[in-house]
Amino acid sequence: MRVVQFAGWSGTGKTTLVEGVLRVVPRGLTAGVVKHLGGEHPFGLEPGRDTTRLYTGGAAVVTGIDREKGVTLVRADSLEAALDRLSDAGCDLALVEGFKTVPFARVVVGDLPSERVVLRDPSPEEVVAALDRFDEYHSPGGLLLACRRETGVTDGVECTCRVPVGPARSTDPAHLAALEARCRAVPGVVGVKVHGRVYPEGGQILVALIARDPGAAAAALASFGSVNRGTADRGGQE
Repeated sequence: MRVVQFAGWSGTGKTTLVEGVLRVVPRGLTAGVVKHLGGEHPFGLEPGRDTTRLYTGGAAVVTGIDREKGVTLVRADSLEAALDRLSDAGCDLALVEGFKTVPFARVVVGDLPSERVVLRDPSPEEVVAALDRFDEYHSPGGLLLACRRETGVTDGVECTCRVPVGPARSTDPAHLAALEARCRAVPGVVGVKVHGRVYPEGGQILVALIARDPGAAAAALASFGSVNRGTADRGGQE
């Protein structure tokens, strides 16, 4: 999933540009949007609605669903968690409006001083043409979806793993490629995707794989276990 961040002072037209990009997203790509509501006051919930009452009543998450759509209220949400949800949902593109202090590669609207500027005051078409210049981001579940799309495999044992590492290792293409090749070489493994990402507190390497049986999956996970100690989330079916 590519993350395109839109930054700029209030009132400079960020939302209008995001709307324009949504209109010209290439066919076959699924786009999601995360908007920083900002301001001194939190986003207002409609008084008297059942979802509002349940949320204010203490629920950590409230989801309302009708025949056409759903809406979810999440307590103590974050940009990282929101991006994980988009990746889990299979989005190919995340358009992030705001969050000026988060260091994604970005589009700047107006004269806001900023680092990692890919484009400044572009047209929607220019944003789409430059998608490969923006950061790639996957959740473990999203990486597994990408692995399934790439291989066409619809069954097997699914495994995902997060390994905490230093920022330099998590962004080293040669290291990530070697890890993927090591897992792919294990007999019984039918698909592997490896992705590195950096957080303010350090880096992570994510691995998603599909194997024919639990033994092959365990062997593949063990094959890169020497990278660093991490936690693994395993699921799937035999």
